[in-house]
Parts: sequence; structure tokens; C-alpha cells
Amino acid sequence: MAITVSGKKKQVRKTFTELLSDLRTSSSEKVRYNAARVLGELGDLKAVEPLIDVLKNDKNGSVRLYAARALGELGDSKATKYLIESLREDRNVDVRVRAARALGRLGGKIVVEPLVEALNDENSQVCITATDALIEIGDVATDALMKSLDHEKVNVRCDATRALGEIGNKKAVDKIIKMLYDEWVNVRIYAVTSLGKLNDTKAVPALIDVMKNKNENDLVRAGAAAALGVLRDQRALLPLRELIMEAEELGELEDTALKSFKKIMAANWQSIPGAAPQKKPATTGMTY
Repeated sequence: MAITVSGKKKQVRKTFTELLSDLRTSSSEKVRYNAARVLGELGDLKAVEPLIDVLKNDKNGSVRLYAARALGELGDSKATKYLIESLREDRNVDVRVRAARALGRLGGKIVVEPLVEALNDENSQVCITATDALIEIGDVATDALMKSLDHEKVNVRCDATRALGEIGNKKAVDKIIKMLYDEWVNVRIYAVTSLGKLNDTKAVPALIDVMKNKNENDLVRAGAAAALGVLRDQRALLPLRELIMEAEELGELEDTALKSFKKIMAANWQSIPGAAPQKKPATTGMTY
């Protein structure tokens, strides 16, 4: 089968065998990384071993990058070991990013530990990509991420808190409630957001305390108010109302509280005294 490889000036039709030859032997880095890119798009697993070899041994970062990308697209678990090595050891940031992304696509318990380690990478883009990969992997990453909530680095705690909210396993609720009292405001912002996403009313008392705390950052307080609106628990109605009524004017915090108050009222109106619409008295149809 011939494959069309596009360039700015012309299109060249190459067979699968020719693409493998380009990948292995071309002196042009552009030819090699284009070959890696196309081989990944084709989906033929016979390309896995040559791509692994390039990922391990090619001296050009762009070629290794496209090899990592292609291995993720091909989805063969035999590449997992080598992508983990690249994530941990490759000095090229872009290669580590692509390796993290590929590991997220491959999934499996084996990739969790190296991706959690990558939350501590010196480059923020690697950290973000590793977090997204862990979210993609899902529930199997929950326990390792919960342990990362105790990490000494604030960015690791932030990323772990965000990921746990996105994954949605409620076993993380108690640990994330503790993150409401982290010394760093960014961690606390992620904590209130994640507690809303986890949708467990166990968090309601702690979120109310955070929202009422006038010494807390307003973004954290507003996030707590928003989370209470998501949880729709009646216990939040009075604290939300008090916050709104005490304000001389509605800022972002009070506006968020008002929206959450309305959400909770709408979800619970049948069980709140005086909230149900009053029935009009029946008329007899008689006129006088």
C-alpha cells in the first residue's frame, strides 16, 4: 500500500516499507519525524518495534517526540516500558510531555506511579500533561493521587487535588476536605472546586465554614459557595442567606452565593416550609 506524505512543495507517495526505511536510515531529521508521524496515524502495529527503537536511540528530540506520539496512537502495551523510561529520563521537555500523554492513552496500573512522579517534574507543562493523563486513566490512579496530597511541593498538591476532583472517586472526599486548610491558597481553590465535583454532602459543613471565614481569600470563599450550590444541600441555605444579607453591595462572592442559594431553593422547594407555591382558592363560577 502506498501512503501519501505531504510537504509544502509536493506530495510523495510512500509504501509502509519505505516509511520504515526512512524512520531507520534517513539522515534528515525532518524525514524521520514525518515517517514516525505517519506510521502512528496508519495504525499498523508492525511499526511498534521500530518506533520504540527510535524513541530509545534517535539523537534528535523532534524525532523522539513523534515516536512517542505514534506509540500512544498505536496503543500497544509493549511500548509502555519504554515510554516510562522516556518520561523519567529524556532531557527533552517535549519528549517527556508526549510520553506522558501517550501513557495516559495506554493506561493501566503500571503507568500510574511514573505519572504521579511526573507531577514533580521541573517543567510545568510536563506536570500538567501528567495530571491530565492520570485523569484519563481514571479510578485506578485514585490511591496514588491521595498520597500525593501530602507532598511537600505545592504544585504537586494542586495537581493531585484537581485530578481527584475530575476522577470523581468519593473515597478522596475526606482527604480533600483537609486540603481546605492547606497553607497555599491555590491548593484551597482546587479543593473547593473538587469537593463540588465529587458531589458528596459530607463536605457541606466544611465548605460552609470556609465560605463564612472572613479571613479567607475571597476566591476560596466564592469557590466554596459555588460548590455548595452544586451539592444543593439545605444546610447551606441559612449561611448563604446571611452572607448575602450582610453585604452592603453584591460583589463576586455575594453574587456566587445568591446563585447557589437559588439553586438549592429550586432543588428543595417541595420540602422547605413556605417555599411551595400557594394554591389559589377554588371559584364557584357564580357572579353577583
